[in-house]
Amino acid sequence: MDKREMARAARVKERVRRVVILLLVLLVAAVALGMWFAIPYVYGLSGQRSFEFWDGAAQSPLTGYAYPAWNTATLAMDPQLVYIDVTWAEWEPQEGIYDITGLETRNNIPFWKENGKHAVLRFVCDRPGSESHMDIPQWLFNQTGDGAFYDNSYGKGYSPAYDNPVFLEAHRAALAALGSYCSHDTFFSYVELGSLGHWGEWHVFPDEGLPPMPDVETCWEYAGQYSDSFVNAKLLMRRPYVMAAEGGMGVYNDMAGDEAATAEWLEWQRSGGEYSYAGNVIPYQAVEEIWNTAPVGGEFTSGIPMDQLLGSRLQTTLSLLEQSHMTFIGPKAPSESEMELPGAKEALKRLGYHLWISNLDVRIHFFQGVFRLELTWENNGAAPLYFDWPVMMYVYDNQGELRYWDSVDVDLTQVYPGEKVISTSEIPFNDIFRQGYTVGIAILDPMTEDPAMQLSMDIPYQDGINYIYTYQGS
Repeated sequence: MDKREMARAARVKERVRRVVILLLVLLVAAVALGMWFAIPYVYGLSGQRSFEFWDGAAQSPLTGYAYPAWNTATLAMDPQLVYIDVTWAEWEPQEGIYDITGLETRNNIPFWKENGKHAVLRFVCDRPGSESHMDIPQWLFNQTGDGAFYDNSYGKGYSPAYDNPVFLEAHRAALAALGSYCSHDTFFSYVELGSLGHWGEWHVFPDEGLPPMPDVETCWEYAGQYSDSFVNAKLLMRRPYVMAAEGGMGVYNDMAGDEAATAEWLEWQRSGGEYSYAGNVIPYQAVEEIWNTAPVGGEFTSGIPMDQLLGSRLQTTLSLLEQSHMTFIGPKAPSESEMELPGAKEALKRLGYHLWISNLDVRIHFFQGVFRLELTWENNGAAPLYFDWPVMMYVYDNQGELRYWDSVDVDLTQVYPGEKVISTSEIPFNDIFRQGYTVGIAILDPMTEDPAMQLSMDIPYQDGINYIYTYQGS
């Protein structure tokens, strides 16, 4: 064989070698691709599931009816919130001595904490009643004494002079102590700015010769004391005063269900305005969608019987709740017997968030050795969840033994009504999962560090865990 024939044969041999190598590469790739797609489905490990929203009585912490904390019998109705108002006279009976034991005992605070509940708080200096009395401490009255006793259509009580410098500084110390106590954990979740005016609602009966509300600069100082004192709670004001808007506070409506009063309250949020008194003005600031970033609370009006609010006037009540985007109502809320009214549960459904997962997609990435779990979060409620509670994922084998757990990277405060948020998690592949596995989702309450929230889905729910997916095994 001459040199040319030898060269040609070598070239043919090289081409054959390359073709063989290419075929081997394609075969390996085909096998790998087949494994990539086939293995998950051979074993059924990957899957997808869609869910429907369930508007049943889901356990939704931090929202709903807030009943007076002194009445532990309301636990039978499983409220997620309780309402606590404390007068200055109760909190500081002696100057510089704060009655924590009395506050806890009167309001059963250890009991509610043990049951995983949270509280709405209001600090009050003037609560009208049926008998002549004061809601500030006697020692403070002795140091100031420039307020006025009254007996009017609101009731009987004592209205302090809120711009008295001694009163203001004593208030700063009392509120700082109360805030320090409340900030030990997250039990006190909402604080309604009280202190000023009747019931702490920042208005004074205008025609009885009572000391007026202080000027706007002093009102700013009171609001600042609240911001400085309460570090864990969300703050709310009775009206959308400028200090509420600029301080990122929410609002509360103590006339919920009253059409005229609520319409006026909503108009303040849409258009602003002002509260005028004794030559002073406190501006309102337009914050039409304040509920996007700060909570809205309040209580049902006492001027309309509950059987009308939740009976003959139900559609009006529901419409006002929807327009208001309220998260909680209390302490004026349906009693245990009134919960049998046709609208009691319907009104409850209009409060706060209703979080759920509309779609689950789980895919195994074989060569990476992981499941990738994608969840689509939605909120069919009236408002967001305002607290960034952590989300955990648990994976159990077919015997129910916990094999893996990890946090889910999702901020539930960003799941706004009508919007979707997608979270992605990776689960290390374990060959035992071929025999079956279950995925559970839990939202943890930072106060108890336990699972605490039922998603609005008709799925198994036990001990705070929502079981969203089960593979029965190959």
